[in-house]
Amino acid sequence: MRYVLKNQEMQTVDHETIHGIGIPGLVLMERASKAVADKAAQIADHSQRILIISGIGNNGGDALACTRILLEQDYLVDYMIVGNIEKASADLKLQLQILKNLGYFPIDCEDVNFHEYDLLIEGIFGVGLSREVGGVYKEVIERINACGKPVIAIDIPSGISGDSGKILGCAVHASSTVTFGGYKRGHLLYPGREYCGDIKLVSIGFHNQTIKKYATGYILEESDHLMPERKAYSNKGSYGKILIIAGNETMSGAACFAAEAVLRMGAGLVKVLSDAGNRQILQTRLPEILFGERKDLEESLEWCDCILFGPGVGVSEEMKEMLEMVLKKGKKPLVIDADGLNIISRFNMKIEYPYGTIMTPHLMEAARLMSCDITQIKEDLCQSAQDLAEKYHCTAVLKDATTIVAREDDLVYINQSGNDGMATGGSGDVLAGMITGLLGEGLSVHEAAVHGVYLHGLAGDHAKHDLGAYSMIASDIIAHIKDVTGGNYEPVL
Repeated sequence: MRYVLKNQEMQTVDHETIHGIGIPGLVLMERASKAVADKAAQIADHSQRILIISGIGNNGGDALACTRILLEQDYLVDYMIVGNIEKASADLKLQLQILKNLGYFPIDCEDVNFHEYDLLIEGIFGVGLSREVGGVYKEVIERINACGKPVIAIDIPSGISGDSGKILGCAVHASSTVTFGGYKRGHLLYPGREYCGDIKLVSIGFHNQTIKKYATGYILEESDHLMPERKAYSNKGSYGKILIIAGNETMSGAACFAAEAVLRMGAGLVKVLSDAGNRQILQTRLPEILFGERKDLEESLEWCDCILFGPGVGVSEEMKEMLEMVLKKGKKPLVIDADGLNIISRFNMKIEYPYGTIMTPHLMEAARLMSCDITQIKEDLCQSAQDLAEKYHCTAVLKDATTIVAREDDLVYINQSGNDGMATGGSGDVLAGMITGLLGEGLSVHEAAVHGVYLHGLAGDHAKHDLGAYSMIASDIIAHIKDVTGGNYEPVL
């Protein structure tokens, strides 16, 4: 697991490291600059020309210190400064004076031909930018992007919001980014994720406990243990009795996908309540399941250990009444997906369910649930997920190219597994099933959501490796669950 920081959180970590722990800011700057210089040395040789573009803040200070380090190593380096040097930070002015003392002076912005260089390193803004880029900064960024040369961004590509990944007017399209201490949200959220290129995370002296103290985001890695341990002395009742309410007369596939995903996650018993017309297809494809009809709901709620409601049920008065019964009579953790979410938004239902709820909307479903336009949801995915969690008292799984899991406090999980081949019908039903399967194994609501999302994406990555993105279908994700369920679960929080 690695922590992910917002801009303000990183500033707090920086301040505590300098003023609390006592590591001077110039020491941190020197280490950061050395890491960037090391990255540059992997790309350029001593016969190639490097241009370093500095702003006037401490990100620019990193750039100027990097200039000095590369010059000391006999690289062919020029540097330029964008902005009014009179307004520069104290540390940048110090780095500039050192360069001048050594006989190295900046070149004029207007005289630079970016095409003459083999590698660019940019430190114009960094993560603190909150305004739209304009003026000379916009002109320089556009020239950087137009020259077509490799670009190393210091901390984050200039013009990308460190909190949301948004492009603030225009942004440097980097081939590599070197960042320090911890990932920022803007590294991991689109479009920022695409603009960063490959990201190198470097330790420069920030203590891990300080980062942990302030970070409100995290990611999982494949090395994390993700699955509950199975005991030799156990039976089918040891691994959960799962109730799925899914599939109307035209959507039997949604029920099939969800049920098979639950089974492949190791569930002991699975009962599907569906339209009577779906009995044959479900029990032919999945003879392992128990099949029930909707009239069996109240009895089934007593039987189960967790509940999945919504895939393919349609939006109707009958299904609204079924969801109301689940919320009234159910006493086990609940996952609400797909049409279950559309029922909530259509009938303006309130969710007060004390046994734990996971809601799994895609962006349009989230917009309906929040009574807003989808562009507002996209504005800041992490905040949108937190708003959903607070409004509906749930763990919210906001599905997108980068899926966010949020709960009612400030903690967010930013998923990094998965790929574009998973943008296919039924993929969401598989995810809902995988999450529900983990609930049945005894994970908490939040842990089941986080690990389900990660494993779903990882199974999709295995499917893409075998089949390619164009050929993938939802069944292929299920077929690769077996590849990602090794290793025993350990709590990450």
